[in-house]
Amino acid sequence: MKPLINLPALRRPLIRPLLKGKAAGKAAGKAAGKAAGKAAGNGNVSDGVHADESLSLSLSLSLSLSLSLRAFSDDALLRAWRKVRANGGGPGVDGEDLRRFESRLRANLAKLREDLLSGTYRPRPVLRVLVPKASGGRRPISILAVRDRVAQRAAHDVLAPLFEPRFLDCSYGFREGRSTRLAVQAVIRHRDAGLRFAVDGDIKRCFENIDHALLMQFVAREVHDWLMLDLIRKWLKARVFNDMSSPSPGPMRGAAAAGVEGVEEVGALQGSAMSPLLCNVYLHPFDAAMARAGYALVRYADDWLILCRDEGASRRALADATRALSELKLAVNPYRTRIARFDEGFAFLGAFFIRDEHFWLSPQAGPKPKESS
Repeated sequence: MKPLINLPALRRPLIRPLLKGKAAGKAAGKAAGKAAGKAAGNGNVSDGVHADESLSLSLSLSLSLSLSLRAFSDDALLRAWRKVRANGGGPGVDGEDLRRFESRLRANLAKLREDLLSGTYRPRPVLRVLVPKASGGRRPISILAVRDRVAQRAAHDVLAPLFEPRFLDCSYGFREGRSTRLAVQAVIRHRDAGLRFAVDGDIKRCFENIDHALLMQFVAREVHDWLMLDLIRKWLKARVFNDMSSPSPGPMRGAAAAGVEGVEEVGALQGSAMSPLLCNVYLHPFDAAMARAGYALVRYADDWLILCRDEGASRRALADATRALSELKLAVNPYRTRIARFDEGFAFLGAFFIRDEHFWLSPQAGPKPKESS
């Protein structure tokens, strides 16, 4: 059976050639200097050619860091800090809160920039807590150290515009200018076009089950900055302290308080600035596969619907979606995935659809009321 997703050929782990980049850059610079001097001294044309090649290599290595240099400039880090401060949140495992970080802001940002651009940056361990979900149960949320939040936000703000033109219109989650309201409007358009059945899909532990090697292959299709790729890999591999005793973010407890590392490896940390973007990058091949098959998909991060004309088409869509996700090493949650009908009603992204109407399940989920003049 022909695969639905065109996966990249898996290469050896990216980290080994990436770490050689700085050494290769120094070697290239030395080689260029020697070759140029030799060519100038004896007029040997072949030596001049080698000098040109070495200079070209050195230049290409410098250009390959252009994303990192933009992402971690003084101004970019200051903008990232302001966004982190506006979002609020408590301290990570190091106990440093926003106010304490801000008390030495200039020094902290300067040290962070130095670490990021020198390759010596190491993310601090991540505190993971469980927070209640509106639909019931609890969702794991990661609390990063403030410095790591700033670094991820700065990287995100440079990477997101790079990937944005590649994403499809069916993807609505965590993208500039898109929202749950627009996703609901897309569902309504498909319904009004005669698609009265829906595959209401749920991916089993999507963020936790993202395959790191496969994700890095997808990222490397667009990102050629070796330092940025190395940073993303470090964030994916960050150590996790599991604070499962707390229903909401708070002081360290349990394993974290005892200094015991969490042993579970997490795919992409929910609660970090980079995780929604990385989720969209990882699920983009799923979007493309469904689009090539002609399905009307509406996806918001790991929540998705496929709108169909009848039950038979819905069953085929579910089978194809299950297969496409399996090629990404993900699985459909059989207990939370079903074929729904508008005539019977179903909920999606905070809206309840019934026949030709829809209702917002909470004031926060619906569109904001207009302010009176």
